[in-house]
Amino acid sequence: MADENHPTYLSPSELGTKDYWETYYARTLSHISGKRQPTTTTATGTADSSDPDSDSEDSIDDDDDPGTSWFSEHNAPTKVLDFLTSDAFPLAPCNTRPAADAQPSILDLGTGNGSMLALLRKRGGFKGVMVGVDYSARSVELARELQRLRIHSAYLSGSESEDEDEHDAEGVCEEGVGGGEKAEENPIRFEEWDILNAEAGLAERRVDWFPYGAGGFDIVLDKGTFDAVSLSEETVAAAGGEGEGETVTATAAGKVVQRRVCERYPGIARKLVRKGGFLVVTSCNWTEEELVRWFTSSEGEEGSAAAAAAAAAADRLVVWGRVEYPKFRFGGQEGQGVCTVCFQRVDS
Repeated sequence: MADENHPTYLSPSELGTKDYWETYYARTLSHISGKRQPTTTTATGTADSSDPDSDSEDSIDDDDDPGTSWFSEHNAPTKVLDFLTSDAFPLAPCNTRPAADAQPSILDLGTGNGSMLALLRKRGGFKGVMVGVDYSARSVELARELQRLRIHSAYLSGSESEDEDEHDAEGVCEEGVGGGEKAEENPIRFEEWDILNAEAGLAERRVDWFPYGAGGFDIVLDKGTFDAVSLSEETVAAAGGEGEGETVTATAAGKVVQRRVCERYPGIARKLVRKGGFLVVTSCNWTEEELVRWFTSSEGEEGSAAAAAAAAAADRLVVWGRVEYPKFRFGGQEGQGVCTVCFQRVDS
């Protein structure tokens, strides 16, 4: 019998393996190694680079790999940027005090090459603490290098005025864009961390980048990380009866139910957000309805109905908003290629 607390599992794929991402990021690192040097400013105030052939085409973003290209193909980076900088979003730069220590803290789960944080810093005007984590050591190495070299498209997309013109739309905070130049007061930090296998270190306060005093980050981002976790065939022991996609292993102590590791993700991600904070999840593998079910119904790590009910009675995630994407119709059904849902962590 299938577990009614979550949608049907996705079929496992190599995109859900650590080896795939380590190989991909190692290849990207090799590509940029030795080709770029930090841009310096000359006495005349003009930018200079040691590579005379370098230009904006050398920018690195999530647009050249089948596991991440969907994010850019659907214009998701700009859509999420507009959502987070809109005057309707409580933690947009125009709605927070200008002091750097009062700016919202942001955690990027499965940061990849760090392009989303670079975009929020440079073009979004977010000046607070930013941390990108990934279970791939090569990803972290790449993100740090790209940040050092400033070769994300967010840094090479033109003048500040051009960036502002792109975001001069109704409902978007004009003060929020183009404010990244003074952000070095809080440099973006990238760390190797496996959300599914390092929770003990977080609970024991052994993670030095986590804002324990605040109870979590103000904003936590996920641009396809839950998708990748959902494609992993890894399983974990869990309580409860056998259900769809689960296996039962006989041990000396009796039967042990093995559930897909993706069931643990929503509950752990919720704990990374402070009470009242926001979790923004973007997916190309799940529909909006499925994503909402995963993050509002399957709170318990065991995935049991009792655990979910207990979580729902207290600390939980609720839908706060969503990002609008173009819709299409096919076979009489309406859909979209990607969805982004913004959840808020609340108490009853």
